[in-house]
Amino acid sequence: MYFTGAEITQTVSSNVPLMIAAGLLVGFGSIYGNGCTSGHGVCGLSRLSGRSMVATATFMAAAFVTVFLVRHVI
Repeated sequence: MYFTGAEITQTVSSNVPLMIAAGLLVGFGSIYGNGCTSGHGVCGLSRLSGRSMVATATFMAAAFVTVFLVRHVI
């Protein structure tokens, strides 16, 4: 990080089957959810779409649960 002087190490996996599976899951989720997270969060909320409000709340709840599990359980 620039301001703190700390270095960030990052490992990128080049596991092609895993990347293909992840891409397919993202595509399926976009179709199943009638749009992507940014589409619901930016465009849908600005149009006051009820579906987008529920979708964005669901995305946020899933993110909160994931962070809690990763930091405190796993």
